[in-house]
Amino acid sequence: MYAIFEAKGKQFRAEPDMTLRIPSLDAEPGERVTFDQVLLAERDDTVIIGQPSLEGASVATEVVRHGRGEKIIVFKMKRRKGYRRKQGHRQGFTEIRIVDIDFGTGRSVEPPAKVETPKPKKSVEAKAPAKAAKAVEPVEVEAPVVETEPVVVEPKEAPAELDATDTARSLAEENGIDLATIEGTGKEGRILKSDVAKAIKAREGK
Repeated sequence: MYAIFEAKGKQFRAEPDMTLRIPSLDAEPGERVTFDQVLLAERDDTVIIGQPSLEGASVATEVVRHGRGEKIIVFKMKRRKGYRRKQGHRQGFTEIRIVDIDFGTGRSVEPPAKVETPKPKKSVEAKAPAKAAKAVEPVEVEAPVVETEPVVVEPKEAPAELDATDTARSLAEENGIDLATIEGTGKEGRILKSDVAKAIKAREGK
């Protein structure tokens, strides 16, 4: 059989004649200490779970000794600041021996009942404006109907894209030539690189 009890905010498993180390207690060696927060217990292959604890259940222990655990090193540093701190720490503990486990009634402790706070009543003065607002009936006003003619918006025609080779376009952009002012000599009036070159020469001749 065993039991899970709570001590100093932590949970421990207790079995008869087992020795445990728990956070330091304010008790002398040889003194009896009883823990009544039993969360779970097992007896005769039957597990009893508390919600959150078991009614009347407890774990009786005997303080064996007090001590401190192994040293741990705490080292702090900051880069480029010349800050370094080294410190050792040994956590204190109390060693106890399990003397007896009492399973109690085997029932869960009922949680405390919720206390319902009465809702504040509305004063008569607060209710008066609401009644006055209900007494006023809304007046329906008919808005005049204005007939308007639908406006038809004709789509604008997109400007026709000039037919020119890629080399002709890049050459025209480099020299600031408007392709619309050049007459293409290619197939179906396509503007060629030679056409742009002629336009550049004609502009330089001027």
